[in-house]
Amino acid sequence: MSLTDKVIKNTVYHILSQAAGFIFPLLLTPFIISRIGNVQFGLYALLLGFLGTFHLFDFSIFTSFIKFISEYYNQKDFKRLNFVINTGFFFYFAFSIIILVVGWVFTKQILSIINIPTDLIEISVYSFRLSLFAFFVSSITTIFPSVLISLQRMYIASITGLLIGILNFVLVIIFLLLGFGLKGLIWCQFITAFLTGLIYILYSKKYLPEMRIGFKNFNIEIFGKMGRFGIQMQISKLATFASSKYDEFLLGYFSVLNNVTYYNIASRVARVGHFFPYQLIPQVAPVAAELSAKREHSKLVRLFEDTSKYLILVSAPVFLYILFFSDLIIETWMGKGYEISAYILKIIVIGQLFNLMVSAPGNSIIPNTGKPRYQMFEGLIYLILNIVLSYFFIKYYLIVGAAYGNTIGTIIASTYVFFTSCRFFGISKTKLLLKQYVKPLLSGVISAAISYLAYFLLINYILKPDGRLVGIVYIFVTFIVFISLFFTGIANFNYINSRDREIILKAFFRIVPVKLIFRKTIEKIKNSPRKQYENEFVSIYVLTYNRLELFKKCLFSLLRTLEGINFELILWDNNSTDGTKNFLKEFEKQNGKLIKENRLRVVYNDKNIGTAGKGKSVELAKGEFIIGVDDDVIEFPEHWIQKMIYAYKNIPFMGYLATDVVQDDKTNGAKPSEKLYVEETYDGGNIVLQVGPTGGWCFMVSRSVYNEIGKFYFPKKRIFFLEDGDYGVRTLGKGYKVGILKNCKVYHAVGDYYNKAYSEIMKGKAADLKIKDPIIYKLRRRLKRIFSIKRYYRKLIDYALRM
Repeated sequence: MSLTDKVIKNTVYHILSQAAGFIFPLLLTPFIISRIGNVQFGLYALLLGFLGTFHLFDFSIFTSFIKFISEYYNQKDFKRLNFVINTGFFFYFAFSIIILVVGWVFTKQILSIINIPTDLIEISVYSFRLSLFAFFVSSITTIFPSVLISLQRMYIASITGLLIGILNFVLVIIFLLLGFGLKGLIWCQFITAFLTGLIYILYSKKYLPEMRIGFKNFNIEIFGKMGRFGIQMQISKLATFASSKYDEFLLGYFSVLNNVTYYNIASRVARVGHFFPYQLIPQVAPVAAELSAKREHSKLVRLFEDTSKYLILVSAPVFLYILFFSDLIIETWMGKGYEISAYILKIIVIGQLFNLMVSAPGNSIIPNTGKPRYQMFEGLIYLILNIVLSYFFIKYYLIVGAAYGNTIGTIIASTYVFFTSCRFFGISKTKLLLKQYVKPLLSGVISAAISYLAYFLLINYILKPDGRLVGIVYIFVTFIVFISLFFTGIANFNYINSRDREIILKAFFRIVPVKLIFRKTIEKIKNSPRKQYENEFVSIYVLTYNRLELFKKCLFSLLRTLEGINFELILWDNNSTDGTKNFLKEFEKQNGKLIKENRLRVVYNDKNIGTAGKGKSVELAKGEFIIGVDDDVIEFPEHWIQKMIYAYKNIPFMGYLATDVVQDDKTNGAKPSEKLYVEETYDGGNIVLQVGPTGGWCFMVSRSVYNEIGKFYFPKKRIFFLEDGDYGVRTLGKGYKVGILKNCKVYHAVGDYYNKAYSEIMKGKAADLKIKDPIIYKLRRRLKRIFSIKRYYRKLIDYALRM
């Protein structure tokens, strides 16, 4: 298996395992509380917190495992590799024994720091001591998942986590249904910890047969290296603890256990919001390390700006939705009676969003340039602030104070990192805020406000969310509306450019293994033979109105290039008054053979219907490929149709393909600047597709694409309409490609030089094009694009092919 395949496999199972880690607790929490009550759930949350607290005393030695194991394994230095594994194992064995003994001896003193009701003292002591054994089992096996990860077997650890998560989910339900209560929950922790550790040990031995466990392999020198590495991460770990558990301990000390439950519920929902941002952050670290090693500071600056942008795009919609709809989320999840949790959630997510937007970009890059001290200082600032603020806030304001203390500490510490990051990268703070933050936040707040207003009207005048099922429906609908409005706003603000899309998709493909999921489809497309023109029937239409001289040049030049093409030619006259009708009648007489063979059809329309004539012409077409030509395209290269069809058939998901144009001192061909195009190459570079503004001067669509996209749209009471742009948008909306075949050039005679003889026509065209498209039509077109499953599927496959 290649390294790429290993990374993809690891990523898939890592995401699944993480998703399970978020979803299972959400599903279990209401059930657990319904069986043991708020008080015992608060106690359960604190017992789990104690397990995490014990790890604060290990000097973060475990953070060094992957670094040293990977280093010695890749060097094939199995002696030192065994030193690392055994040093780690025996350190944690000794550490766990000490915690177990001290915890057992001082159980009552430890539990006395929280307000436990008298009738729960006995069960608390039992559960705490059993949790010590669960901690012991999980702690002594800490080294072994690091072995698997270092050997690029992360998927084993992820699968194990996923399966154990499922097992724990089932055991919790069974134990609670059998009436084991809080004790049953702790037994679930012990059983799953034991099985997890056993699986890690067995698989580590399987994939690293050179591994030997024995105290003789404990090495003081290696332990010193681990300690020096781990101690640098200790501050950050302390800050994480303060963020997640310190407040709950203080609530347990100053308040009642019910408040711990309410706070824990809010924290769990807030943590769910981190799922998607946390999939992006790990992808940045190796890139930052590589750029730093190459001393490419300018690229590091761009990476910082990009990371800021993409983290905002991922974080803002999720956390703003949670902020506005916290009441709906909490009531749907937990039922009535948890209004305080919804209020706490509103406060917490403000701090979490602030942290992800202004702190996470710098923290995901700067430590990987060899400068971890800023992250350490942030942790220290947060730790001090949270310890002090939360103590006084909780003492005087209880549960609300906990939320405010946490959020204020987070905002201040995150602000430090933001200022430090801007100074480190040499970026103006004001410019960064205006460039990266204003538009997505504005779009998010407006979208959330509109969504919430619609929700408010629904629950007050149509149907209140009574029960989980209705609540789930409301959450789904409001989120879809909100996210659609958000990204519509982002699109209208032009916040994302083509380069951003490429970067976002690259990150997406690192996170989501599309290539693995759609491997058969991708291999089929990649391995398909090159497809030539095989005498398919081609329909070509030309529409004209009062431009006889240009039309003649167009027609005669076109005819000279049709040798070897199985074609039909549709000529549509929009009631011209300049002699075009007489010319066409004479042309019909001279080409009677083509008419008899049904290869020539001339339509004399009784009035000028403008660009609608193009759509009418296409409706008459019978070909497998349809080509539309403007009557001011006056020169065509040889074999251009064969080249167009070859490109069309060999570019995956090709939809609307236009020729390139000649540009000289008389015409620019109506093609914008080359800077607006992104080039995609196919067939070993023989086909170059320019993706960008694509006109309809000379375009091609296949019959299958036309059948799916539908007829050309033409508004009533309009003569001129940008039907080509509209059809391109609709084609993109189905996931097909729209672009220009580079270097297959026709001569499109446009501009002042050619149009001066047709000034009246051009004035009418300019006036008509100022009319805005109907809002309902534009909205319907956009909604079809947003909800097109085929579009997302084709885009995924296409980007997977090109990544």
